[in-house]
Amino acid sequence: MSKGTVVTQIHTVAQDVTLSLPSFFIVGAPKTGTTSLHDYLDQHPQIYMSPVKEPCYFASEVRLEHFGREFESDARRCSQRLHEYLEGAMLGADPGGIVSNWADYLKLFKNVDTEKAIGEAYELVRALLANEKALDEQSVTLGMVAELYKQSPAFATKKPRTRKADARTLERVVTFFGRSRNVETLSESDVQRFVLARRQGVGSLLRVQPGKVVRDQAIASDLVILMTALNWATRERTKDGRRLLKENPLHGVRLPREKNPKRPVMLHDVYLRLLAVADQIHPLLKLALIVAEGTGRRISAWCNLRWDDVDFQNGTIRWRAETDKTGHEQIVPMTDPVKDALAAARRAQGAIGNTPVFGAPKDSQKPCSRHLFDSWLRRAYEVTELPRERWMMWHSIRRKWATERKGYPVRDVMEAGGWKNEETLLRSYQQPDAETVKRVVLHPTQRIVSC
Repeated sequence: MSKGTVVTQIHTVAQDVTLSLPSFFIVGAPKTGTTSLHDYLDQHPQIYMSPVKEPCYFASEVRLEHFGREFESDARRCSQRLHEYLEGAMLGADPGGIVSNWADYLKLFKNVDTEKAIGEAYELVRALLANEKALDEQSVTLGMVAELYKQSPAFATKKPRTRKADARTLERVVTFFGRSRNVETLSESDVQRFVLARRQGVGSLLRVQPGKVVRDQAIASDLVILMTALNWATRERTKDGRRLLKENPLHGVRLPREKNPKRPVMLHDVYLRLLAVADQIHPLLKLALIVAEGTGRRISAWCNLRWDDVDFQNGTIRWRAETDKTGHEQIVPMTDPVKDALAAARRAQGAIGNTPVFGAPKDSQKPCSRHLFDSWLRRAYEVTELPRERWMMWHSIRRKWATERKGYPVRDVMEAGGWKNEETLLRSYQQPDAETVKRVVLHPTQRIVSC
């Protein structure tokens, strides 16, 4: 864009007194304080700052067509988010992106009211936003790391559902910190800002219900995805052999942990009462309770079982890698109650082969939704008039299974129940119970005496 073109546009718009344009610009090199200065000025009641800190309208070299191929898709998504932001009330966090046409540039200042000064911040080296030049200058942005990680083989090995969830979570965290943020500038204070915003349910966070309170475990899960991407970047190398990141700037930063996490264990008498009324709700609920309690598996694993996974002759169940969180296939013995319940269900369904054990009511060729199982279990609680703790659902049965097998070697329990590691089993599933604690106190396994 030539200087004459810009001047012509400004004079044309100046004739319409209803429109506002910047009366000053903040210009500076990267990491010289332009962001801080922008934020300080924005707090002044008589100064209006552009809600998009670096729109790059006057930087003709920063356009989608100039981006490297590996950044093109990310840049287009960012452009779409910016367009939606400009069409709306422009509230919440800066979405980033490039303003490439005059009409959109004017929208940046549509909310100007009585402010006496209007400003826009601008960095001299604008190609750092998303261009591969950032790699050459070793100024890697968060948006760049996120996009490259999502395109990596490490990310591709995850199951489709996991990839989708992780991509959404990573987008939430990266958008909060800023896609154009230099990764090296991240610090513990940034993590604490995110934790506070997440706890408060700040509405500008992506896919967050405003005001909704979440537990520390959910917040930590968000940050773990970011840490995973940053750690990956420290192992990845550029085309000239340099590491994408020299180090993870958040290494050693402690993530929030719940002091008293709620991990209830379903009692066996509660299980029996639910089982007694299950047929009143739906036949599949009784089968689900028996299989869940007898195998200890996650709901995502057993609700996707198919009849050719069940070997009645050998008394085993094959747990498929694609439907289990551990990601590897296992063949595990089944108990007699599980075997009998499955045999009765197969006779009733008249189904064999690659058809779901828990077929959906409206389409038996598709697995039943886990949300429908949740709904049925809640109704069973209502019928029995049992008090239901907030988290006393299917996972409490998995904890029941693990806790009732505390006397066996941890490694064997882990393998039989499909846990990924012993630490998770011990920390989150095998819970202390009053009877075992009593035996520990009253019955020592041995006495230590002098020789």
